[in-house]
Amino acid sequence: MSLRTWSIRIASTATVLAIGVASAIPAAQAGNSIQLAAGQNLESVTIEDSTGMLNEQRLREALEELDFNEPTDVAVYARNGEYSDDINTKTLEFAKSSHPEWISAKPEDYGDYWADGLFIITLSIEGRGDGQIGTYFGEDRKVSESAMESIHEAGYDDFNLSRWTDGVIAVADQAAVIMNRPWYEHPALWIAGGSAGVVGAIVGGAVMHTRSKRRETFAEELRQGGLHLTNVTMDLDETELAARTLPATSQHAIELEQRFAKFMTKYRACFEAQQALESSGKKERSGYEGVRFAKEFKESAQSLDLTDDAIIAASALYTRSASWKDAWHAQTKPLEDDLAEIRELLQDVEPELMGSAAALASYREVATEQLRELSVQLEEESITVDQALDSLSALRAELTEKLDIFAQAQIEVYAESAEEKADMQSELKKSRYESRANQNSVGTILDVLNPSSMYWRVGSYHHGYTAGVSAVTASREAASSSGGISSGYSGGGSFSGAGGSSRF
Repeated sequence: MSLRTWSIRIASTATVLAIGVASAIPAAQAGNSIQLAAGQNLESVTIEDSTGMLNEQRLREALEELDFNEPTDVAVYARNGEYSDDINTKTLEFAKSSHPEWISAKPEDYGDYWADGLFIITLSIEGRGDGQIGTYFGEDRKVSESAMESIHEAGYDDFNLSRWTDGVIAVADQAAVIMNRPWYEHPALWIAGGSAGVVGAIVGGAVMHTRSKRRETFAEELRQGGLHLTNVTMDLDETELAARTLPATSQHAIELEQRFAKFMTKYRACFEAQQALESSGKKERSGYEGVRFAKEFKESAQSLDLTDDAIIAASALYTRSASWKDAWHAQTKPLEDDLAEIRELLQDVEPELMGSAAALASYREVATEQLRELSVQLEEESITVDQALDSLSALRAELTEKLDIFAQAQIEVYAESAEEKADMQSELKKSRYESRANQNSVGTILDVLNPSSMYWRVGSYHHGYTAGVSAVTASREAASSSGGISSGYSGGGSFSGAGGSSRF
């Protein structure tokens, strides 16, 4: 199999451009499976055994021979336990006290997930042949509940015979096969095929379909990124002129001027990336990496497009140009839209939510009047642009707080367990960070200068709540058909890392 490598990388600070794309789709022959070199993709092994029951040297050597589909850090935690122990929570507590690196340090994760690339095996020994086994995964390594059951079951026979080391090795071996398993290696594919010829046809057709969809996605990401970059190019002179007029006495203006200092470097990086993407061949466009970098290009170009909108609007406001009213309306529009959407959000709420809904409705009325008054004061010049922006920011931040309170009330009404609450909180948190991506029109000064989660949009909130309900519904349906895995972290707050435990 040949592998072609090309480079394009859009750095977030954009001082260099060197994006690398390696694209190759494995071709599976009927009856054959693709094998990795022994020990491939094992990044590290950590063994914490307080039981003295594990043969650490043999365990470590066995783990180092496993083939993982993606780079993986493996941690084994063995403990003496009791039947009543919640080993999910025990594992989380041990991680917090002894291995904080096991918990994601990403700012957007708030310490609520296991670290990317991590696989934890917890063995809780209660007596001869009795105990619990738990497996926990970084978000990029998590598996389905049925797959987790399969991983646990791989060690049951050994555990029941008190062959603790062998059981842990069996669990790790099964997990190495399943985690991030390429779709073409899934056993169901070969069973469904029934014969070598049929399987070959299925694989060939699936590969062609996947490549075709990737090319379509690549083309669309490139097209959208190109549109954003064209907008930036057309506004380039205006943006540069606007940046020069920003007052040095305004904190908002100073921050925007600092953004512009990096603007041209990022612009050149995007332009070169566009050229490289446009010259890529069919093979690169069909690959996962090609699609990923096309999306990165689009996001970078979109960020530039939003930033130049903010710079131009700020210049209009601070210089009181003929277009300053339009510029101010662009700043207030996100809140105006949110206030209009609150009415729809509060329709047909459950009786238990009437109190929280009333508070949100009251905020809507007060904020609508305050926003109107703010615009009047700015027009009369009784307040400065900075004061107007700060007041607008306070109104949007207050909406975010109200949505937070309403979210907790909705979760309390809908969720029936700590695990369901964690699932809903996770989806709502995601919606906070997707908020900016959902704003596809004009970049505002506040949105460009502040973190994406600072202002929670009502539309994004509604999307997050709906996703949370869907996640809980799916979990309930799965629980009704399979109850072998215990998930969730009692007393873990909002922690919702992937994983679960079972008894043997």
